[in-house]
Amino acid sequence: MISKQNTPLDKQMILSSIWASLWKYFGLKEASRVGLWLVDINFIDGFGIIRCSHKTKEIVISSLTFITEISGNRVVLSPIKTSGTIRSIKITKKSFLE
Repeated sequence: MISKQNTPLDKQMILSSIWASLWKYFGLKEASRVGLWLVDINFIDGFGIIRCSHKTKEIVISSLTFITEISGNRVVLSPIKTSGTIRSIKITKKSFLE
């Protein structure tokens, strides 16, 4: 996540923006299939882990790239890697931050 912060962001703001993007671009039917969870977020390093259904992974990735602003803050949400398990993505995140 790259952000020019005017006001601090929190988990709820990010989740709301992701859901709004899902509903706007893919509709309520597709959004209801996603099973979205914000597992981990670190605002200092600009990294987070989002959990979703493997069948809707591409929809979530697309909706993340459509988000340009969260609560007046210009942001870029750019997916770096996908994984089949939360455990392996946490290992990847740890090695990426070192």
